[in-house]
Amino acid sequence: MAATMGLVRTALLRASQSQWLSNQVRGRRFVRRAVSRFMPGEDLDSALQAAQRSVQQKMTTVLTQLGENVADANEARAVARHYTDVLNRIQALKLPAHISVKPTQLGLDLSRDLCLEQLTSLVAHAANVGTFVSIDMEGSAYVDRTLELYRKLRPHHPNVGVCLQAYLYSTPDDLDSLAPLLPTIRLVKGAY
Repeated sequence: MAATMGLVRTALLRASQSQWLSNQVRGRRFVRRAVSRFMPGEDLDSALQAAQRSVQQKMTTVLTQLGENVADANEARAVARHYTDVLNRIQALKLPAHISVKPTQLGLDLSRDLCLEQLTSLVAHAANVGTFVSIDMEGSAYVDRTLELYRKLRPHHPNVGVCLQAYLYSTPDDLDSLAPLLPTIRLVKGAY
């Protein structure tokens, strides 16, 4: 059973990186309907419009940019600039929303220091505009490095949280190790 799940997971991860498959899936109406509640559009304006509609239902919104693993430092900085714009738009619209960022989009695979620099800047800016940053947990290979980033930020920034994946065996121990920080944790099952 575990081998089958590993095979399925590998196939799904590879499929998620296929541009051809992405184009095929996006064109299917049933797929758009199925994901529209969680991904209301493919650009920031669509996401912000959905966030504004959510206010009427007394719901908060988490905004994230899909993608992972940037190729160079300039790309990581561009992602950080995008999120800075998102934070500014959240403030301008007075939305009860925050951002959730992936460390690999901020350069974690290139340099821990580069990623930490981008994260620190985003968390500080989020505090200035009165909102929050959640650090996404990516694959199991990133758990320790992601938690290290969180441990560096949390003592100085109460407006930062981290995601933990419920299905990982290490999660209970990770929760225990984070407890002294009085962490803000988003516990997720599955991709988000």
